[in-house]
Amino acid sequence: MLFAVPARGQDLTVRVRARSDTILMGQGVDVFVDVPAADRRPKLELPRLDGARTWIVKETFTPTGMSAIGGATASGNVFSTRLRLVATAPGRLVAPPIVATVGGRSGSSAPLRLTVENPPIAGRPPGFLGGVGPFDATAEVEPGRTRVGQEVVYRIRVEGPAAWGMTARPSLDRLRRLPIDPRVVERPDEAVDEPPSRTFVYRIRPMKPGEVVLPPVVIASYDPTAGRYVSRATNGVPLKVVAAPTFDPDELDYRPPTPGASPAKVLTALAAFAVVAAVVVLVLVRRRLARWVGTRFPGRRRAGRAFARQTARKLEAREGSDEATARGVLDALVEYARLAADRPPGALTPEEARAAIARAGGSDELGRRAAETAARCDRILFAARGTGGDADDGDRLKRDARGLFEALGRSGGRWGGRVSGRNE
Repeated sequence: MLFAVPARGQDLTVRVRARSDTILMGQGVDVFVDVPAADRRPKLELPRLDGARTWIVKETFTPTGMSAIGGATASGNVFSTRLRLVATAPGRLVAPPIVATVGGRSGSSAPLRLTVENPPIAGRPPGFLGGVGPFDATAEVEPGRTRVGQEVVYRIRVEGPAAWGMTARPSLDRLRRLPIDPRVVERPDEAVDEPPSRTFVYRIRPMKPGEVVLPPVVIASYDPTAGRYVSRATNGVPLKVVAAPTFDPDELDYRPPTPGASPAKVLTALAAFAVVAAVVVLVLVRRRLARWVGTRFPGRRRAGRAFARQTARKLEAREGSDEATARGVLDALVEYARLAADRPPGALTPEEARAAIARAGGSDELGRRAAETAARCDRILFAARGTGGDADDGDRLKRDARGLFEALGRSGGRWGGRVSGRNE
């Protein structure tokens, strides 16, 4: 076990340890960072390494004891972080100090010095891709059936620690010699650090038909435990390529078209015209029916006027806060718009109040007064949340809203007047 001794005279002690000071290029090794602290995990600042990749694998802690001073107790822990280090270049690797901070305290480790060696040349097989350690290899193609000229995706997947160091690609010479005359294009690798895997991706475009088996691909890695190279072969993958439909000029119909339009086209045009005409007639009938109902059945107009008169009487006798008055007036405007103008229930903005009340009351002037009333309600409610407002707003609101609903109670209503002026 190799230890990097921490520097002296710091607030925190940071210790870095590795299993050996000599590693192989492409080999994944564990590096541990230990920091004694109280009850909070220190934050680590990992340095950038030239010639290696590192990432955090796991974080743990080990209690070291508990002490009591007076009525207070304090516990100690050693916080450990397991890093994975994969060297990408041979030679001398110096890992800069790792800095740890917690609660205003800080400390740094000593540099970690490692020697990185290449896997041995002797006995290295052609399928060696740079990986060190055990692995499994599989292959797949998608889809398994295609046409001439269409692409399929071919994947060779390597799973295991050897995937960390694989930087070369496997050879596909045997695949390129298949009778389907494949065109092979390399795509970017798909790599995952934990759990380790690397997928070599290719796009294959067969140019000839046939049924073939994409041959197994041999991949090798170095096993440091056994001290030798180990090879694995992927599975063979079947692929069926069918010929594209051929063009037969004898099947073409060279006869001139029959004079006149096709019956099917004529029927389609007539059906489309009938649909458009039906929609237009429906819209016109609906408008006429709405006018007739408004004249013959003025129940909605009477309901709106009755509600307006009832609201005016309630406002005259209403007591309570300005905010409660503003909410009541807004609710009354919404209900009047629903009864007299058939507007769906929902909050009214001042502009929406102008449009709805003008249409329901039959007067642009009533719409303007409704918009002003709704705006004054908004100001009172907004001021109630702490932004300030006029002290007389509540009294003015009650007076103006009562006058508005009295006028609406006398107005012609939605069906009884034209929205062009005062109709009170």
